[in-house]
Amino acid sequence: MNQDQFGRDLAERLQTAERAVDMAVAAVCDLGAVMVRGRIEHGISAIVGQGALVQAMAALPLMTEARDRLVRAHARLARDARAMRIDWAGHRGGPETKPPPGDGDVSVLARPLRRVA
Repeated sequence: MNQDQFGRDLAERLQTAERAVDMAVAAVCDLGAVMVRGRIEHGISAIVGQGALVQAMAALPLMTEARDRLVRAHARLARDARAMRIDWAGHRGGPETKPPPGDGDVSVLARPLRRVA
């Protein structure tokens, strides 16, 4: 396996991990939505299942943190691949739509929010 093949294999595995985390986030959101909508549609008191809803939704910040870590790892790997002239863009999964340079820069996203009075 040469470096370009390794790069493509790595890119494919990274994209698989990113999609898996996204699907997990979506599944937890769907779970919460079904819990709340189902309660309303069936006339069940909000007290019922509240603890379970809190517990399930508490997983979301952890999952979004995991997603952020993968996004940052992706950016670092892309930077390193460019520096080493490794072609990792031609993997079987194909390129995904990306924001214009600067718009999706994780360093921009990582800045702390400004406090608004």
